[in-house]
Order: sequence, then structure tokens, then C-alpha cells
Amino acid sequence: MDKDFDPNDKRWGGYIPWFFRHKDFAGSGNFLLFFERLSNRVFQLLLYNEIGIPNLMHFGSLLESKSLQRYRYVFKDNKNVADSVRNYFDPKTIRNIAELSLFNDPSEVRLRELIEQRKLSEKFRGGTNPDEHKKAQEAIQKNISMYQESRPKREEMYYRPLFIDRLGVLEVMLRILPKESGWFADFVQDIRMYFAESGVMLDVNKENCEIELLEEPLLQKEVLDNLLPRLKSRFPERADELVRAYHDMLTGKDFGEIFIGAFKTLEEIGRSLTGDRNFDLSSSKDMSKYFPNMHPTIHKTIMMLAAHRGDEGGHGRSAPEPYEMRYLLFSICNIALLMLDYGSEL
Repeated sequence: MDKDFDPNDKRWGGYIPWFFRHKDFAGSGNFLLFFERLSNRVFQLLLYNEIGIPNLMHFGSLLESKSLQRYRYVFKDNKNVADSVRNYFDPKTIRNIAELSLFNDPSEVRLRELIEQRKLSEKFRGGTNPDEHKKAQEAIQKNISMYQESRPKREEMYYRPLFIDRLGVLEVMLRILPKESGWFADFVQDIRMYFAESGVMLDVNKENCEIELLEEPLLQKEVLDNLLPRLKSRFPERADELVRAYHDMLTGKDFGEIFIGAFKTLEEIGRSLTGDRNFDLSSSKDMSKYFPNMHPTIHKTIMMLAAHRGDEGGHGRSAPEPYEMRYLLFSICNIALLMLDYGSEL
């Protein structure tokens, strides 16, 4: 959980739990629906011992220790293991923990105070100067709106770590469940189905029982494996920048900054290929001059991609959302690959 943990530390033994590998995961999808499905299925799995676990109480204890106590097991009886694990994944449990933390958040406390202040101001407005009262009311409402608008970010701050911990516990569970039974493959397929239904862009690697980002293998196989060797041979610094952007995206760093940096890298590749230090990817004139054989539709796509640059303060545009960022970075890498192909003609 420490930001400075070393993934290359040999003491991990080759396996780093999900909540360390993807502690900043910011994926999209209906996670509460996913965990609702999962909690129900896990309960059946353990209550009827479908997979054939030799000792359910030992399994509960092992899940606690192997998950580094993200999951806590209270020893009672075999049936309690099924209840305990189901409750851990249950969306009601997740909501209760997150909403309690949210309720005690200083911004939420301040929001409740402002709402009460507004009520009192309405109740005792008699005898006050109407203009002054109106200004005071507007100031209160402005502050209320500010706190209300920032509420989704506060919710994410408290929900996301709970989702990440549970994904880690699920991964540990997959690793310690008996693999001999046909029920195991059935359970893995159920999990994949729940990911698909809830729109959560994750998948289960059947070989190592790890949960992985759905886009990661696709981006790696279709783009990076083709792009990086060629880019490294000609522009190693630019290759490193795109790799850094890719890993920053996976760890959930600021998406606006990642996109701006990646697009600058793309422009620098274009300038190196054309030899024109003023080359502008968003200029149809420059694109037609240096890449005349590139299809006009791709020209427009690149210009539309360039339009994503900017931020709310500077350009009136908000930064890309997490799920958009994956698509945009995929596009940037694809365009870099295209430019290298067409660059051989320059």
C-alpha cells in the first residue's frame, strides 16, 4: 500500500496482490452490481462446498492471511465461512463502510452545516435588509453548490479503495481454491460473465489466476509490441515517454497530464520525421504537405484527437475520463505507428 513499495523485491516470490499492483486503479463500470453477483455466487460455492474444499474453516483462515487481512474471518463454523465471505463482498457492506466514511468527511460536515445555515437564514429573515439577506443567501447557496458538485469525487475516494481490496481478495481466493474440480473453471467463467454484465473492464487470466486489465493485453499485443521496437531504434527517448504514459495510465495518475504529455510525444515524433520543428499535427496544411498519402479521414481523426488537449481552466475543456484515456492513448500509439510507416516516404 506504500507508494514506495518495490515490485521487483524478490521477497514477493513472484506474485504481488492486486491491491498493490493496481492500488490506483480507476476503471469504469458498475462495481456494486459486479460484487452483488459475486457475493451471491461465492455464498453458493462455499455453502454447498461445490469445489470440494477439505476444511472450510481452514480456508477462511487461509483467505484472511493470504489476503494480508483485507478479509477478516471470525471463527465459528463451516456455514459461517460462506456467510462471512458473502458479507465481505456484499454491496450493502461496501455501501455501509463507504457512506460512514463519507458522512464523517469534513466537506460533508461542512455541507450539512451550510444547509442548516440556509434553513435558519430563511426562518429568521424578518427585519433584515432584503438586499443584504439576498446576498447572504446567494453566498450560502454558492458554497452549498460547490460542495455538492465535488461530492462524486469524495464518493470515489471512499468507494474505490474498498473495490480494490475486494478485487485483491477475489484474486487470492482464486489462487488458493482447489483447481482439480470442474467447478473451478465454472466459477472463473462466472466471474468473467459478471465483469462483462457490469461493464467492468477486467478479465481473469486462467493460467495464473490473476485479474488483469482487459485493455492491457490488447494494447500490448496489437500496438506496443509493433511500435516500440521500431520507435526505440530511431527515437528511444520518445519510446520511453510512451511507455511511461502507458504505465502512468495503468496506475491511475492524472489523466489530463498523461494525455497532454503523450500527445506532445506524438508531435515530437512527427517533427523528427519531417525535420520541421514547427510541424503541427492539428494543421491540415502540415498533414497534407508531409503525409499526402495518408487518408483524409485519418487527418480528421488526428485533428479531433488534438482537440482533446487543454484543461478546464486554460481551454474550457475538461480532462479525459479514465475509460476515455485508454482509448485516446491507444489512438496515440496507433498514429505513431502510422507515422513511422509513412515516414519512410519522407
